[in-house]
Amino acid sequence: MSCTLAHSKYPPSAYVRNDYPETWPIQRKPVLMAFDNPKHFRLDTEDGIAEWAAIVPGDGIVYLGPYKQPYTVSMFHQLKCLDIMRAETVRDRDGEESTPSPLGRHCLNYIRQMVTCRGDWELESFQFASHKNPINLHGIYECKDWGAVYSEAKENQKLYEQWSATVGAL
Repeated sequence: MSCTLAHSKYPPSAYVRNDYPETWPIQRKPVLMAFDNPKHFRLDTEDGIAEWAAIVPGDGIVYLGPYKQPYTVSMFHQLKCLDIMRAETVRDRDGEESTPSPLGRHCLNYIRQMVTCRGDWELESFQFASHKNPINLHGIYECKDWGAVYSEAKENQKLYEQWSATVGAL
């Protein structure tokens, strides 16, 4: 006999066990983003390393439902993985094993899965004859508003800190 949420001791949308939506229910409008080679997020400079470290708000965890269940947003997981892959790329391998770390392998596989899963079908100009710069890296794409994810995560984390302080004071 299967137990449905209606017969559960938890209220609807409690975010407990399997009772949670597949996506974080926040509003995100379409936005345009121009892609080019940025001056930020360098691989091995002090400023670049700091920018990569700060790319995810807080620890990337959001707390949902009345029981404040912790979740990570896939976008934050992906960004953390890109930073791990960045660190793997530039790390000094003198005297170390030259193979990637288990975390580095996890991240490369996870990013591969996410790229495949999301399957961006945007066409990119390919100028085969030039061979110098065959792909135009200066495209403009329609994206979901990533700024809304950051704003909601920061607000969620702030509210969680307030809730946690209140619960801890009881």
